[in-house]
Amino acid sequence: MQRFKAIALAAVVGMSAISVPVPVEAEVSTPIDQLVEINQENRDLIARVVMSEANGEPMVGKVAVVACIFNRARIYDMSISEVIFSPNQFSTANNGTPTEECYEAIDLYAQCPTLYPDDLIYFQLHSFSKYGEDYAQIGSHYFSTKKD
Repeated sequence: MQRFKAIALAAVVGMSAISVPVPVEAEVSTPIDQLVEINQENRDLIARVVMSEANGEPMVGKVAVVACIFNRARIYDMSISEVIFSPNQFSTANNGTPTEECYEAIDLYAQCPTLYPDDLIYFQLHSFSKYGEDYAQIGSHYFSTKKD
């Protein structure tokens, strides 16, 4: 079993005006790259979504967007591209060129995939999703978990 520490993420959370439970360390039995294939194509797709959906948001918000993508892939047994290009989901995935910070958000999530609930799958501007349970506001996004 591998142990991951929330390294810089705890410090990043401290920079944001949110209240989200952050584990100091979490046990993960399966490395993230075995849960969902992380190849360069997937990294680029996710980074484009992060750029389009969370540019200007704090790093902790960018990482939460990454968590939503991976959680959807795992929960719904979909590939990263299927999640991103599902109808009415991440239509902005083709907007903009990702920055290094977008890739850093992916790497931070991979280091601590249990930072957010494993059923965190929704985010949107202005309000929580009517399809999920309210989790937290991070920057200008409202994140929700899957309803039981």
